[in-house]
Order: sequence, then structure tokens, then C-alpha cells
Amino acid sequence: MKCSFCDNQSLYVRPYDKLSLCHKHFNEQMQKRVRKTITRYKMLRRGDRIAIGLSGGKDSTALLDILHKIEKDFQESELVAITIDEGIKNYREEGLHYAKLHADRLGVEHVVYSFEKDFGYDLDEIIEKLGSRGKKRELGACSYCGILRRNVLNKAALEVNADVLITAHNLEDEAETILLNIIRGDITRLARLNPTPRKIHETLIPRAKPFRATPQAEIVMYCIINELEYQEIQCPYAVEAYRGEVREFIFKTQEKQPMLCYNIVRGQDKLLVSMKETKTSKKMKNCEECGNATTGNLCKTCWLKQLLEV
Repeated sequence: MKCSFCDNQSLYVRPYDKLSLCHKHFNEQMQKRVRKTITRYKMLRRGDRIAIGLSGGKDSTALLDILHKIEKDFQESELVAITIDEGIKNYREEGLHYAKLHADRLGVEHVVYSFEKDFGYDLDEIIEKLGSRGKKRELGACSYCGILRRNVLNKAALEVNADVLITAHNLEDEAETILLNIIRGDITRLARLNPTPRKIHETLIPRAKPFRATPQAEIVMYCIINELEYQEIQCPYAVEAYRGEVREFIFKTQEKQPMLCYNIVRGQDKLLVSMKETKTSKKMKNCEECGNATTGNLCKTCWLKQLLEV
């Protein structure tokens, strides 16, 4: 089969629009979509210092590569990669290797932060201390990890003087988050999923997701055809995540309805227009312990630290 744009051999056919793409035009279409997403939601400005969360997995590896190409056109902007070491034995070491490999390959500034150094405990220690889920602890490991990753990523972005923090959440990730909030009936969080970066508190760096319209399959293909090595093994704690059940539903349904995730994300964008008056959160204030943003007296990070020190 020939490429839809030239006479070269096609290597990928997009299931949702049947567009057939060769190596060159696949890369062009990937970059075009990221540019379009950034422009549509006003994610970046000229001269921004852009921090990107780089785990060493497929999503962040591909996004770093694409952003590096895009930012060559904007010499005033700077990229800095941030890797978080959660302290997961026999897992995180490989991700750290690939993160450093690609940051060095592209000549991108790279900093590494860790749960153990910046919080006092690594994730393995936290889970061991809190005990088995359903017996001694209520939440899954991913919930505790999420609390600390958000905190440490933001801390790192502040310390490298970033204007915006980029994460590599893809189309399916975004659709999962939307569905999870619908399932939980959490309209407040649904209204908070605004893709345009906003400064909501002095201690929080605005965040953006340039891959929110990019399917996972195309990210994997981008890494394969461009020979970008990445960490493929799954986190050992992923089995505890409720999100996994929603993801399984999405991938099964998507086989028959290729536009499923696009429709979910586009529907969310339309909902945001009519939800402008929805109260998205309580008034933000400073945590009594650390001074970071919170809606209560303590931020989630300090709550977890107190829980561990009991």
C-alpha cells in the first residue's frame, strides 16, 4: 500500500481515518498534531523555559524527541527534562537509564529528583510501612505515588525556573481520567480538566499535555520507526490501580469504535464551555506545614508524611 501523501511504501494506517503513512509522513503527522494541540490550547509561549517529565517510558521519550524538534524553530525557548526516582526496586533503574540516554542524545538539560531524598521515604518503604491494601492501608500504591510525584515534579519545576511543566499523558490517558471522574460523579474534578495551562497558586507551576490528542499506538510506532529505546516493563504496583479496569474497557471498545477516545476528549472540551461557572475547588491556601498549595490545613504530601510517622 502506498502512502496517502507520496509514492513511498506505507508503514502505518490510522484506524480512525484510514490515512496511510510512510516513515517521513508519519513523523510529519505526529509533529503536526502536537503543534496543533499546543496552539489550540495555548500551552506554550515563545521564550518559555519548558520542563518535561521524563520517565524513560514510550510516551515521555517520544514527546521529548518531538518537542526538541519543534523547539528548534523557537530559539528563545529552553527544554529541561525532569526524572523522578520513586525508589521501586528492579523497575526504576531501567527508566533512569533510558531517560539519561535520550536527554544526553538530544543535549537537553536533565535533572533527577527522588522520593527518598525529597520526601524521606521511597515508594517501596512507604508500601512496606503501610502494609497490605485492604488490611492496613486503604489506598492503592498508585495513589500514594501520585501524591508524591505531583509534589516532587512541581518542586523540581520550580527549582529549574520553569514557566510550564509538560507531562506525556496520551489520548487514552486523558479519556481514562475523564471516564473515571464521570464514574465517580466528580463534577468538580471534571471541570478542573482544562487543557490550557493556568496559574492557580503561587507555588504551582502551570501544566500542559501536548499528547492529549495522540493515541498510544502511534506513540509506540513513533518510537519503533525512529529507533527510540524505552522502558517497556510495567510498574509492579500497577496491578493495584483501578484505572487499569477503565483502560481495559477503553481498549476493548476502541477495537470496534476507533473514534471512542477522540469523542470522549472532544466531549470534555465541549462540556468545559458550559461548565465555566462550575466551582472547581475550594479556595487554595498554603499548607500549615510546608507552605505548598492545598484546600485544607495540610497538603496531601504532609498528610502522607504524618501517616507514616504515626
